Amino acid sequence: MEMEYKDPSRRGRYIVIAGVILAAVAGGAAFFLINQAQQQVGQGELQRVPVVVAVQNIPARKVIEEIDVMVRDVPIDPTNAMGIVATPDLVIGRVPSVTILAGQMVTTNLLASSSEGGQFSVLGPEETISPESPTWRAVSMTVPDDRAVGGLLLPNQTVDVFVTASVNVLVTTATGIADEGYYSDKSTKLSYQDMVILAKSGTFYILKAPLDVAEEISHLQAAGNASFSLVLRPDADTRQVDASALGTTTNQVIIRYGLPIPEAFPPVKGPIPTPVATPVAVPVEAPAPSAGTPVSPSAAPSPAP
Repeated sequence: MEMEYKDPSRRGRYIVIAGVILAAVAGGAAFFLINQAQQQVGQGELQRVPVVVAVQNIPARKVIEEIDVMVRDVPIDPTNAMGIVATPDLVIGRVPSVTILAGQMVTTNLLASSSEGGQFSVLGPEETISPESPTWRAVSMTVPDDRAVGGLLLPNQTVDVFVTASVNVLVTTATGIADEGYYSDKSTKLSYQDMVILAKSGTFYILKAPLDVAEEISHLQAAGNASFSLVLRPDADTRQVDASALGTTTNQVIIRYGLPIPEAFPPVKGPIPTPVATPVAVPVEAPAPSAGTPVSPSAAPSPAP
């Protein structure tokens, strides 16, 4: 009787191949199901909530006004749910630390002022307080429009400040002009550079200054013997000018530009003549009429009633 021989290795290969095929089918089905589930989740409805957004670009440090913002229903997910504001009254009057683009949500982390109604922030968008940081302060000064670029300056612009101080000038007899003494004049010089305007109200300007400069400005204003002028800097120009050779007085302007000096006319010698005082008219009483002199009817007293 003949025995049929079967090769067991061939049967094992069939089993391995079949297992690989089944595993591939199962993996493909799992990938398809997972992909479908993710797509369905992505296509699901997100919650929409009212959010304050910018209607137009709002520059940094510009006070937010009612016309700058509006409320829209915006889809919210965990990536954009932090710091949202639902009503415009919570952002109107506050100051953004960075420029907010049109259509962008106005979130609390974009605002520089620490409370509603804050008109400005002393610190810049990226400035923090540390033991080594400058001691910045906000200080005000009054500058008329004719000495502040026509009053056209705006918050967030940078300016240089000229100080004009009253000085007493000594006159000596050696000059041959007058007797020894003093006369009052003014001196102007570039004193503070690259100062940021934080806010403005009429002719009042709020400037960002180090503590020592804020102290000087406060003293000069309180003393009343100095005035200020503001000149606008280009935004990109942050250079510090060497002011040691600067400074202007009336005499320097006369010499530099050859301005003519007025002279007394007509020329006089000796002391300046004093005009004769104008006499003061004094009423004189009329003399009493003598006896027998007729009295005119107009001069006669009226009869008693």
